[in-house]
Amino acid sequence: MYNSLEKFFELVENKTENNRWDYKREIHLNPNNSFANLLKDILAFANSGGGWLVLGVDDEGNISGIGHNKIDPTSLSEKIMSTINQQIVFELNYYDLEVDKVVGLLYIYDSEEILVSPKNLNDEKNKAIVSENTIYYRRNASSTKANMDDLNLLIYKVSRLGKYEFKSEDLRLLNNKKSEYSKFKQEDQFYKGEFKFSVSGFAEKLNNIFNLHQSDYTKYEMGILLGLEVSAIDDYFEGKRFPKLEYLLRAVEIFDLPHDYFFQTTIGMEKPFIQNPLITFAILQKTENKSELFNYGFSNAFQKIFNDTAKNFSVFKKWLYCDDRESLKPKSNEWESLFHLNVRMYEEYEKYLEDISEELYFKFKEHLKAQYYKEIERTPDIDERFLNEAIYTSLISSDNDFVCKFISELIKTIDVVDDKLTIEYNFLYEVQNKIARFRSYDSEQMKVQFESQKNLDELL
Repeated sequence: MYNSLEKFFELVENKTENNRWDYKREIHLNPNNSFANLLKDILAFANSGGGWLVLGVDDEGNISGIGHNKIDPTSLSEKIMSTINQQIVFELNYYDLEVDKVVGLLYIYDSEEILVSPKNLNDEKNKAIVSENTIYYRRNASSTKANMDDLNLLIYKVSRLGKYEFKSEDLRLLNNKKSEYSKFKQEDQFYKGEFKFSVSGFAEKLNNIFNLHQSDYTKYEMGILLGLEVSAIDDYFEGKRFPKLEYLLRAVEIFDLPHDYFFQTTIGMEKPFIQNPLITFAILQKTENKSELFNYGFSNAFQKIFNDTAKNFSVFKKWLYCDDRESLKPKSNEWESLFHLNVRMYEEYEKYLEDISEELYFKFKEHLKAQYYKEIERTPDIDERFLNEAIYTSLISSDNDFVCKFISELIKTIDVVDDKLTIEYNFLYEVQNKIARFRSYDSEQMKVQFESQKNLDELL
């Protein structure tokens, strides 16, 4: 029995929440958004080793009571089962402290499965409180989406054979989430030029070398060439053994690698943009206050510039290829979120063109498509589910000439004021000022040349 009145007072005496307990004034099964918030906490505790919801207590640890809002344990169990198609083991007890002051403890047991919701549970603005197939975990005294460290703890939990019996779907979900987090973390490190030598990093680089030379060597032959212990070749490729310096030196000499290859971040065989003087030059050309950019932190600036440019260009590209002008007017429920795609497209593009004719509107879009055709052609299609992330990823494998052109064509200015980095974009400037500019790109100087400019009515 995890619940008792003594346990309630023990948890309240702390006057602070942590990863094992959370204070709640009250909990409800209805409306749906109230239950969604409750379920999010229950899933997080179940995935994180168990814990308490302390009922009738405010965030500062003051006992307020729950009034008459008791929940029947059977009803809670049935609603969880009908929502996620899985049972969660819990104990729910209420205690009368005095007349009309009732408190309670809801203890959620550690789950022997990884628990997720198979569907989104949304609030009244249609924003997900609980996202489908998302692992929630307790971290920093809150219930939140599991990060890389949380997933590693879950994987450790899974690996303790004999104590837990996890379904194959659980392991697949964990591995998928882990690979997603690894991918995004690796890309951010690439843009920033950050690196930390690790056994998994060595294994990744080793596999990259093998993929380039697999027509010449098997893994066994490559291991012999590098001097790896024959019985442990697979361990090195799988990131289970730390390499000796002599292995790194042999790899550099045999495969003609840069001498710092094993000690810098790479994706495939590509080096970070921050190490490329041409790309650095292209960014500095756009920067108003160059010294402030370095004070801001050049690695952080690189990551933000590419990330923001990918996000803004993805919105521009989707707007550019939307042929239904009426559909771009946000619906009433969409206005609640400033980040909704329709709201962004309207606020950044549509509202500036409301007074122009259909003919001129589409003529202007055709002009923009022609002016930015290379960036449009060389980035992922608008049907990509997460277009901004796909653009961000695709730049890594693009040649340096295109990356320089991408920066030069799309970005108007970069500035840092009061430690805040801001970027102004040519495509936004042109739409919002209703001008049609004609340009060419000087690849030798890596500069955009604006040759002429027209008002929109001159396009016709």
